[in-house]
Parts: sequence; C-alpha cells; structure tokens
Amino acid sequence: GYGKNETEINYSVGNDAGGSNYGFPTGSTFKPFVAAAAIEGGKAPTQEYSSPYKMPYPSPVQACDGKRWLNSYHEDVENENTSEHGPYAMKEAMAKSINTYFVQMISEIGLCPVTTMTDKLHVVQGDGKKLPQAPSIALGAVGISPLTMASAYATFASRGTYCTPVAIESITQRVGGQTKALPVPKTTCTRAMSEKTADTVNTLLQGVIDSGTGQQAGLSDRDNAGKTGTTDERKNAWFVGYTPNMAGAVWVGSASQKVKMTGIRIGGIMHDLVFGADVPGPIWRDAMTGALQGKPAPSFNIIDIPDPGKDKNKGPDKDKNKDKNKGGDKGKGRGHRGDGGDDGGGLPGGPAGGGTGFPGFPGGFIQGQTGGTHGNGNGGQHG
Repeated sequence: GYGKNETEINYSVGNDAGGSNYGFPTGSTFKPFVAAAAIEGGKAPTQEYSSPYKMPYPSPVQACDGKRWLNSYHEDVENENTSEHGPYAMKEAMAKSINTYFVQMISEIGLCPVTTMTDKLHVVQGDGKKLPQAPSIALGAVGISPLTMASAYATFASRGTYCTPVAIESITQRVGGQTKALPVPKTTCTRAMSEKTADTVNTLLQGVIDSGTGQQAGLSDRDNAGKTGTTDERKNAWFVGYTPNMAGAVWVGSASQKVKMTGIRIGGIMHDLVFGADVPGPIWRDAMTGALQGKPAPSFNIIDIPDPGKDKNKGPDKDKNKDKNKGGDKGKGRGHRGDGGDDGGGLPGGPAGGGTGFPGFPGGFIQGQTGGTHGNGNGGQHG
C-alpha cells in the first residue's frame, strides 16, 4: 500500500524475493554462526577467553584470500555492561552475549571458517552479496533479511541440515468432482555442519533462554532455543529462535534506520531501552505459541557442557538483580574498516528497513516476521 506505515516491499525477505536491498544489521544474533564455525573446526565449547569489558579489535585477523584484516583505526569493542568481564567459557559468553569473547574467538579461528559456515547456511546480505571479510560480522554489523536468519537457525534445529525455504506448501484445484494437486517448488537440503556441532549450538542457545538475555522470550511448554540481538544506538532489535520443529525470526526497527529506540512508546508501553528480548522476544513467543498449538513437542539432543570458569574471579556482578535481561545483547557494529590492501569489509550505505505494518508501533516503524518448519524448509515465523 501507499498509506502511512505501509509498503509494497516485503522486508522479511532479501532483494531477490522482492525485499530490501540491505536487510537489517543483526546484532548479536550472528554470534551462533561464529560459535558453530569454531566448534565445527574442533574448538571445545569449554573454550575460554579473557573477555575484558573493553578492548581493541584484535589485529591482524586472517581472511579467506590470504590477506589480513588490520585494526588500523584502533577501534574498540566493548560489552553491554561494565560488570561483564571474563574470563568466560562459550556457554556463559553466549548466554550473556559477551562481545569481547566472540571477537577474540573470530580472531583466533580466522574469518574464513566463519564465512565458510555462513555460506553453507546461505547467509548473505540483503542484496545477495556475500558477507565481508571483517571481524565486525561477529557482532552483526551486516544487514541480513529475517527469512535468511530464520532459515539459518532452522539448520541448528534440524541437527545440521540446511533446507532452502519455500513459500508455498501446496496448491489444489477443483476439477469436476475431483481435487487435483498442482506442482509446487521443492526444497533442497544439504548438510551444513555435523550433528554434534548443531547439538552443541542448540545447548548453548537453550542456555540463552534458560538463564541468559532471552529469558523473556522463551516458551514454557516445549524445548526452545534462541538468541537476542540489539545494534548500536538501538536502531534494530532482534530475536531469532526455534524449537526442534519450527524456527522463526523477529526484527523490530525503523524502515529509515533513523529511529533510536530509547525512551519510546511501543504498543502503549514505554520502553527506556529497547533490546532483543524486550519487544521482539514476546512477539516471537506469541507467534510460535499459536503456530505450534497442537503440534508435537520433541526435545533437543542436549549435550553436557562443563563450566570451567564457574566461580572464577570475574568480580561482583553489579547488575545481577537489576534489569538482568537487558544486558549483553547489544552488538557494537564497528571494526568494519580495513587498511591498505587488506580486506576490511564494510557496510552497505543507505537506509535499511523491513516488514509489514504492525498496529501500535510509532510512525515509521515496521516489524518483520517470517520463519517455518525446518523439517522441509517451508514457511515459518519470526522476522
């Protein structure tokens, strides 16, 4: 449509399906891809990094083409709260969404294993281009469509098998007195990672909902897992989650990418700071609750991950009982500049937006929602 808060662009999908040229920066919802690449390459989920509250982007970082990314502009990365400082192991770092942990991880394993993993998950920018060779991708600095994120997370749910999403499940036609089925597009499935890697990621992301930044989003009647994401200046907020039989992604933000979601009223509720579990999370929970009603409730194949950093000296957690769900999901979308001939990646210029009009949202807001069952890669919700 052409009215206020209406659009003819389907921002839940990429440009190739009639969506945005850019997608939306995903924030910390990208971190599971880094973890999957590290685990698939042999890193144990007990891997620890010092993970201070603030640090320079590690440099140099090896890229796929043999070049190196250099932090020539001396950019820093920091965690959401000053109380968040390590050492951390992977499970706690994922639950609390520790930025400095994941930039240290991508620095150690290199950019190539991460972009190789995202290639297998068909994770591309909104315009269809491959991801840049820059460590800022670990914190979700690149614009990606909600359907792309939902399909990638469905791979975790299906224990490592990626299936292309299909919008149409069936078409029937009444001919005479008979109903005839017409052909529809078919999904194609490929193995993206081992079952062990997927099971490990599922265990990590279940921890996000059980005890981490995603507690407000979780389902109470079945196994579920997911990840929160919030970008710089709170212009984008995400929750991407799944059960063993359905995945979905929810993005909330402004189509112009100019609205900072601080001190803002959404759906009649005042929000001092919007974050991934705060607005997108409950949307995801409600959508999934309806979609899964009457459906089987299978379980994840959860693995035991020891916590080697438990009770180590991380200092007092000053925010433990104050706004505990607000911390940790804000990705610092920087570190995308390189120098000289070394790859630094970059961000697409111009506005990025998304979704369909959502009642009760302020002017200019759009909420995208998409997803689907991972068994056959069709449809879904969360966008």
